[in-house]
Amino acid sequence: MKKFFVELIKSFFILFILFFTAFVYYIYTPSSAKNLSRQIDSSDPNTLDETRLNLSSELEKYLSIGLPKDPGKTPTLLHLFLANQRKLLDLRIKQAIDHLKNTPAKDDEVQITSLLNMGAIVKTEHHIIAFDVADMPLSTVQKQLAPLVDIFLVTHADSDHYDSVLLQKALENHQKIIFPQGLTLPVQSDNIYELSDGQAIDLDGVKITTYQTDHRLDRNFDQSNAWYLVELDGFKILHTGDGIEFKDRQKKQSLNNMTDIDVFLVNRQIHPYDIRDIHPKLAIPLHLFKFIHSREELTQSTFKSVFDIYRQYNKDLQGINIKFLFPGESTVFQKSTIN
Repeated sequence: MKKFFVELIKSFFILFILFFTAFVYYIYTPSSAKNLSRQIDSSDPNTLDETRLNLSSELEKYLSIGLPKDPGKTPTLLHLFLANQRKLLDLRIKQAIDHLKNTPAKDDEVQITSLLNMGAIVKTEHHIIAFDVADMPLSTVQKQLAPLVDIFLVTHADSDHYDSVLLQKALENHQKIIFPQGLTLPVQSDNIYELSDGQAIDLDGVKITTYQTDHRLDRNFDQSNAWYLVELDGFKILHTGDGIEFKDRQKKQSLNNMTDIDVFLVNRQIHPYDIRDIHPKLAIPLHLFKFIHSREELTQSTFKSVFDIYRQYNKDLQGINIKFLFPGESTVFQKSTIN
Protein backbone atom coordinates (compact mmCIF):
# COMPACT_ATOMS: atom_id res chain seq x y z
CA MET A 1 0.00 0.00 0.00
CA LYS A 2 2.83 2.37 0.87
CA LYS A 3 4.46 1.70 -2.50
CA PHE A 4 1.16 2.45 -4.23
CA PHE A 5 0.87 5.88 -2.55
CA VAL A 6 4.51 6.67 -3.38
CA GLU A 7 3.86 5.89 -7.06
CA LEU A 8 0.63 7.90 -6.95
CA ILE A 9 2.43 10.92 -5.49
CA LYS A 10 5.13 10.59 -8.16
CA SER A 11 2.46 10.54 -10.88
CA PHE A 12 0.76 13.64 -9.49
CA PHE A 13 4.11 15.38 -9.23
CA ILE A 14 4.95 14.57 -12.85
CA LEU A 15 1.53 15.81 -13.99
CA PHE A 16 1.99 18.99 -11.96
CA ILE A 17 5.38 19.63 -13.59
CA LEU A 18 3.91 19.03 -17.04
CA PHE A 19 0.95 21.36 -16.47
CA PHE A 20 3.17 24.01 -14.87
CA THR A 21 5.62 23.84 -17.79
CA ALA A 22 2.75 24.12 -20.29
CA PHE A 23 1.31 27.10 -18.41
CA VAL A 24 4.67 28.90 -18.30
CA TYR A 25 5.15 28.26 -22.01
CA TYR A 26 1.62 29.50 -22.72
CA ILE A 27 2.16 32.85 -20.99
CA TYR A 28 5.78 33.33 -22.07
CA THR A 29 6.24 35.83 -24.89
CA PRO A 30 9.50 35.34 -26.82
CA SER A 31 11.80 38.26 -27.58
CA SER A 32 11.29 37.67 -31.32
CA ALA A 33 7.59 38.56 -30.97
CA LYS A 34 8.34 41.60 -28.83
CA ASN A 35 10.99 42.86 -31.25
CA LEU A 36 8.74 42.50 -34.30
CA SER A 37 5.90 44.26 -32.49
CA ARG A 38 8.26 47.13 -31.58
CA GLN A 39 9.32 47.43 -35.23
CA ILE A 40 5.67 47.74 -36.25
CA ASP A 41 5.17 50.43 -33.59
CA SER A 42 8.10 52.44 -34.93
CA SER A 43 6.80 52.47 -38.51
CA ASP A 44 4.41 55.09 -39.93
CA PRO A 45 0.90 53.79 -40.71
CA ASN A 46 0.26 56.81 -42.94
CA THR A 47 2.95 55.90 -45.48
CA LEU A 48 3.35 52.64 -47.38
CA ASP A 49 7.06 52.96 -48.02
CA GLU A 50 9.82 50.39 -48.51
CA THR A 51 10.26 50.04 -44.74
CA ARG A 52 6.59 49.11 -44.29
CA LEU A 53 6.65 46.67 -47.21
CA ASN A 54 9.78 44.98 -45.84
CA LEU A 55 8.17 44.81 -42.42
CA SER A 56 5.10 43.22 -44.01
CA SER A 57 7.37 40.51 -45.43
CA GLU A 58 8.95 39.95 -42.02
CA LEU A 59 5.52 39.57 -40.43
CA GLU A 60 4.47 37.13 -43.14
CA LYS A 61 7.56 34.97 -42.50
CA TYR A 62 6.94 35.02 -38.76
CA LEU A 63 3.27 34.07 -39.03
CA SER A 64 3.84 31.41 -41.71
CA ILE A 65 6.01 29.09 -39.61
CA GLY A 66 4.23 25.77 -39.25
CA LEU A 67 1.13 26.75 -41.22
CA PRO A 68 -0.35 24.08 -43.52
CA LYS A 69 0.52 24.58 -47.20
CA ASP A 70 -2.74 23.07 -48.42
CA PRO A 71 -5.16 26.02 -48.91
CA GLY A 72 -8.01 23.79 -47.73
CA LYS A 73 -6.45 23.19 -44.30
CA THR A 74 -6.32 25.38 -41.21
CA PRO A 75 -3.89 25.30 -38.28
CA THR A 76 -4.65 22.92 -35.40
CA LEU A 77 -5.13 24.03 -31.80
CA LEU A 78 -1.79 22.40 -31.01
CA HIS A 79 -0.12 24.64 -33.59
CA LEU A 80 -1.75 27.71 -32.05
CA PHE A 81 -0.52 26.62 -28.62
CA LEU A 82 3.06 25.82 -29.64
CA ALA A 83 3.71 28.48 -32.30
CA ASN A 84 4.64 32.09 -31.59
CA GLN A 85 1.98 33.32 -34.00
CA ARG A 86 -0.67 33.63 -31.30
CA LYS A 87 1.75 35.29 -28.88
CA LEU A 88 2.67 38.03 -31.35
CA LEU A 89 -0.96 38.66 -32.25
CA ASP A 90 -1.88 38.77 -28.55
CA LEU A 91 0.70 41.54 -28.18
CA ARG A 92 -0.77 43.45 -31.10
CA ILE A 93 -4.39 43.13 -29.93
CA LYS A 94 -3.44 44.09 -26.37
CA GLN A 95 -1.87 47.23 -27.79
CA ALA A 96 -5.08 48.00 -29.67
CA ILE A 97 -7.08 47.65 -26.45
CA ASP A 98 -4.65 49.88 -24.53
CA HIS A 99 -4.98 52.49 -27.29
CA LEU A 100 -8.76 52.24 -27.07
CA LYS A 101 -8.68 52.78 -23.31
CA ASN A 102 -6.07 55.53 -23.17
CA THR A 103 -6.43 57.63 -26.33
CA PRO A 104 -9.54 59.85 -26.38
CA ALA A 105 -10.96 60.81 -29.76
CA LYS A 106 -11.38 64.51 -30.52
CA ASP A 107 -14.70 65.93 -31.61
CA ASP A 108 -13.54 66.27 -35.24
CA GLU A 109 -11.99 62.83 -35.71
CA VAL A 110 -12.65 59.13 -35.88
CA GLN A 111 -10.03 56.61 -34.82
CA ILE A 112 -9.82 53.37 -36.81
CA THR A 113 -8.00 50.39 -35.30
CA SER A 114 -7.32 47.16 -37.18
CA LEU A 115 -7.76 43.88 -35.31
CA LEU A 116 -7.54 40.48 -37.04
CA ASN A 117 -8.93 39.62 -40.48
CA MET A 118 -12.02 41.87 -40.96
CA GLY A 119 -11.98 43.02 -37.34
CA ALA A 120 -11.90 46.77 -36.71
CA ILE A 121 -12.70 49.24 -33.93
CA VAL A 122 -14.17 52.66 -34.71
CA LYS A 123 -13.97 55.29 -31.97
CA THR A 124 -15.36 58.82 -31.96
CA GLU A 125 -15.70 61.30 -29.13
CA HIS A 126 -19.04 59.76 -28.10
CA HIS A 127 -19.13 56.17 -29.38
CA ILE A 128 -17.08 53.00 -29.79
CA ILE A 129 -18.19 50.31 -32.22
CA ALA A 130 -16.49 47.09 -33.34
CA PHE A 131 -16.88 45.01 -36.47
CA ASP A 132 -16.25 41.27 -36.84
CA VAL A 133 -14.14 40.58 -33.76
CA ALA A 134 -12.58 37.16 -34.39
CA ASP A 135 -12.66 34.15 -32.12
CA MET A 136 -8.99 33.67 -31.16
CA PRO A 137 -8.50 30.09 -29.93
CA LEU A 138 -6.40 29.79 -26.75
CA SER A 139 -6.48 33.57 -26.25
CA THR A 140 -8.52 35.75 -23.91
CA VAL A 141 -7.12 39.10 -25.00
CA GLN A 142 -9.99 40.18 -27.27
CA LYS A 143 -12.52 39.27 -24.55
CA GLN A 144 -11.35 42.49 -22.84
CA LEU A 145 -13.32 44.41 -25.47
CA ALA A 146 -16.63 43.26 -23.95
CA PRO A 147 -17.08 46.18 -21.50
CA LEU A 148 -15.39 48.78 -23.72
CA VAL A 149 -17.36 48.66 -26.98
CA ASP A 150 -20.86 50.17 -27.17
CA ILE A 151 -22.03 48.23 -30.24
CA PHE A 152 -20.67 45.02 -31.77
CA LEU A 153 -21.53 44.38 -35.43
CA VAL A 154 -21.22 40.87 -36.89
CA THR A 155 -21.39 40.31 -40.65
CA HIS A 156 -21.62 36.49 -40.59
CA ALA A 157 -20.97 33.42 -38.45
CA ASP A 158 -17.47 32.32 -39.54
CA SER A 159 -15.29 32.05 -36.44
CA ASP A 160 -12.77 34.59 -37.73
CA HIS A 161 -15.62 37.15 -37.66
CA TYR A 162 -17.74 35.90 -34.78
CA ASP A 163 -16.89 35.12 -31.16
CA SER A 164 -19.98 33.93 -29.28
CA VAL A 165 -18.24 33.98 -25.87
CA LEU A 166 -17.13 37.60 -26.35
CA LEU A 167 -20.62 38.60 -27.49
CA GLN A 168 -22.25 36.97 -24.48
CA LYS A 169 -19.81 38.82 -22.22
CA ALA A 170 -20.76 42.03 -24.03
CA LEU A 171 -24.43 41.38 -23.28
CA GLU A 172 -23.55 40.87 -19.60
CA ASN A 173 -22.08 44.38 -19.75
CA HIS A 174 -25.31 45.71 -21.35
CA GLN A 175 -23.68 46.36 -24.72
CA LYS A 176 -25.58 46.04 -27.99
CA ILE A 177 -25.10 43.54 -30.84
CA ILE A 178 -26.12 43.83 -34.49
CA PHE A 179 -26.64 40.72 -36.63
CA PRO A 180 -27.87 40.24 -40.20
CA GLN A 181 -31.19 38.43 -40.37
CA GLY A 182 -30.86 34.71 -39.64
CA LEU A 183 -27.79 34.92 -37.41
CA THR A 184 -28.38 34.47 -33.67
CA LEU A 185 -26.70 33.78 -30.36
CA PRO A 186 -27.68 30.86 -28.09
CA VAL A 187 -29.06 33.42 -25.61
CA GLN A 188 -31.88 35.92 -25.78
CA SER A 189 -31.55 39.62 -25.02
CA ASP A 190 -33.29 42.89 -25.78
CA ASN A 191 -29.85 44.19 -26.76
CA ILE A 192 -29.58 41.87 -29.79
CA TYR A 193 -30.83 43.42 -33.03
CA GLU A 194 -31.37 41.24 -36.10
CA LEU A 195 -31.62 43.41 -39.23
CA SER A 196 -33.04 42.46 -42.62
CA ASP A 197 -31.76 43.63 -46.01
CA GLY A 198 -32.00 47.42 -46.25
CA GLN A 199 -33.22 47.81 -42.68
CA ALA A 200 -31.87 50.76 -40.68
CA ILE A 201 -31.84 51.27 -36.92
CA ASP A 202 -30.77 54.15 -34.67
CA LEU A 203 -29.09 53.19 -31.39
CA ASP A 204 -28.21 56.12 -29.15
CA GLY A 205 -27.34 58.32 -32.13
CA VAL A 206 -25.62 55.61 -34.18
CA LYS A 207 -27.52 54.81 -37.38
CA ILE A 208 -26.83 51.37 -38.85
CA THR A 209 -28.07 50.13 -42.23
CA THR A 210 -27.71 46.50 -43.30
CA TYR A 211 -27.16 45.25 -46.87
CA GLN A 212 -27.54 41.52 -47.53
CA THR A 213 -24.73 39.94 -49.58
CA ASP A 214 -23.30 36.59 -50.55
CA HIS A 215 -20.11 35.17 -49.02
CA ARG A 216 -16.90 35.57 -51.01
CA LEU A 217 -18.72 35.46 -54.34
CA ASP A 218 -20.58 32.19 -53.68
CA ARG A 219 -23.84 33.93 -54.75
CA ASN A 220 -25.69 32.18 -51.93
CA PHE A 221 -28.12 34.67 -50.43
CA ASP A 222 -29.77 32.17 -48.11
CA GLN A 223 -26.93 32.45 -45.58
CA SER A 224 -26.56 35.47 -43.28
CA ASN A 225 -23.96 37.88 -44.67
CA ALA A 226 -23.97 41.66 -44.71
CA TRP A 227 -22.29 44.97 -45.39
CA TYR A 228 -22.97 47.67 -42.79
CA LEU A 229 -23.21 51.42 -43.28
CA VAL A 230 -22.73 53.18 -39.95
CA GLU A 231 -23.38 56.90 -39.46
CA LEU A 232 -22.10 58.36 -36.19
CA ASP A 233 -21.01 61.79 -35.01
CA GLY A 234 -20.91 63.22 -38.53
CA PHE A 235 -18.99 60.32 -40.11
CA LYS A 236 -20.07 57.60 -42.53
CA ILE A 237 -18.27 54.26 -42.16
CA LEU A 238 -18.85 51.33 -44.55
CA HIS A 239 -17.73 47.77 -43.68
CA THR A 240 -17.95 44.84 -46.11
CA GLY A 241 -17.39 41.69 -44.06
CA ASP A 242 -16.75 38.90 -46.59
CA GLY A 243 -19.62 39.99 -48.82
CA ILE A 244 -19.05 40.71 -52.51
CA GLU A 245 -22.30 40.38 -54.47
CA PHE A 246 -25.47 42.15 -53.25
CA LYS A 247 -28.82 40.38 -53.10
CA ASP A 248 -30.39 43.64 -54.31
CA ARG A 249 -28.08 45.38 -56.77
CA GLN A 250 -30.10 48.59 -56.53
CA LYS A 251 -28.99 48.86 -52.91
CA LYS A 252 -25.36 48.60 -54.01
CA GLN A 253 -26.04 51.35 -56.54
CA SER A 254 -27.53 53.50 -53.79
CA LEU A 255 -24.21 53.23 -51.92
CA ASN A 256 -22.30 54.19 -55.06
CA ASN A 257 -24.51 57.25 -55.43
CA MET A 258 -23.87 58.56 -51.91
CA THR A 259 -20.49 60.18 -52.70
CA ASP A 260 -19.98 61.10 -49.03
CA ILE A 261 -18.67 57.90 -47.42
CA ASP A 262 -15.71 58.82 -45.26
CA VAL A 263 -14.10 55.48 -44.38
CA PHE A 264 -14.40 52.22 -46.33
CA LEU A 265 -13.30 49.17 -44.30
CA VAL A 266 -12.95 46.93 -47.31
CA ASN A 267 -12.17 43.25 -47.69
CA ARG A 268 -8.97 42.83 -49.75
CA GLN A 269 -10.93 40.58 -52.14
CA ILE A 270 -13.24 43.42 -53.15
CA HIS A 271 -12.36 44.51 -56.69
CA PRO A 272 -10.72 47.96 -57.01
CA TYR A 273 -13.60 48.98 -59.27
CA ASP A 274 -15.94 48.65 -56.29
CA ILE A 275 -13.66 50.89 -54.25
CA ARG A 276 -13.69 53.34 -57.16
CA ASP A 277 -17.49 53.28 -57.32
CA ILE A 278 -17.93 53.80 -53.58
CA HIS A 279 -15.18 56.45 -53.78
CA PRO A 280 -14.57 56.92 -50.05
CA LYS A 281 -12.24 59.54 -48.74
CA LEU A 282 -10.25 56.85 -46.92
CA ALA A 283 -10.09 53.13 -47.77
CA ILE A 284 -8.55 50.66 -45.33
CA PRO A 285 -8.05 47.14 -46.75
CA LEU A 286 -8.79 44.42 -44.21
CA HIS A 287 -8.49 40.64 -44.05
CA LEU A 288 -4.74 41.19 -44.22
CA PHE A 289 -2.27 38.67 -42.72
CA LYS A 290 -5.10 36.17 -42.68
CA PHE A 291 -5.27 34.50 -39.27
CA ILE A 292 -6.31 30.85 -38.74
CA HIS A 293 -5.84 29.96 -42.42
CA SER A 294 -3.26 28.30 -44.66
CA ARG A 295 0.17 29.60 -45.66
CA GLU A 296 -1.09 30.34 -49.18
CA GLU A 297 -3.92 32.53 -47.90
CA LEU A 298 -1.49 34.34 -45.61
CA THR A 299 0.82 35.08 -48.55
CA GLN A 300 -2.09 36.41 -50.61
CA SER A 301 -3.06 38.82 -47.83
CA THR A 302 0.17 40.77 -47.23
CA PHE A 303 0.63 44.48 -47.92
CA LYS A 304 2.67 43.74 -51.04
CA SER A 305 0.17 41.27 -52.47
CA VAL A 306 -2.78 43.65 -52.11
CA PHE A 307 -0.77 46.75 -53.08
CA ASP A 308 0.38 45.04 -56.29
CA ILE A 309 -3.27 44.58 -57.24
CA TYR A 310 -4.28 48.12 -56.36
CA ARG A 311 -1.49 49.80 -58.28
CA GLN A 312 -2.76 48.19 -61.49
CA TYR A 313 -5.80 50.44 -61.02
CA ASN A 314 -4.05 53.67 -60.04
CA LYS A 315 -6.17 55.79 -62.36
CA ASP A 316 -9.41 54.35 -61.01
CA LEU A 317 -8.35 54.89 -57.39
CA GLN A 318 -7.13 58.47 -57.78
CA GLY A 319 -8.41 60.79 -55.08
CA ILE A 320 -8.86 57.94 -52.58
CA ASN A 321 -6.50 57.81 -49.62
CA ILE A 322 -5.59 54.15 -48.99
CA LYS A 323 -3.93 53.10 -45.73
CA PHE A 324 -2.58 49.66 -44.89
CA LEU A 325 -2.66 48.81 -41.18
CA PHE A 326 -0.89 46.04 -39.32
CA PRO A 327 -2.91 44.10 -36.72
CA GLY A 328 -3.36 46.28 -33.64
CA GLU A 329 -2.41 49.47 -35.49
CA SER A 330 -4.52 52.65 -35.55
CA THR A 331 -5.02 55.68 -37.76
CA VAL A 332 -7.13 58.84 -37.54
CA PHE A 333 -9.53 60.39 -40.03
CA GLN A 334 -10.46 64.03 -39.40
CA LYS A 335 -13.46 66.02 -40.52
CA SER A 336 -11.07 68.72 -41.68
CA THR A 337 -9.98 66.34 -44.47
CA ILE A 338 -13.51 66.11 -45.82
CA ASN A 339 -13.81 67.90 -49.13
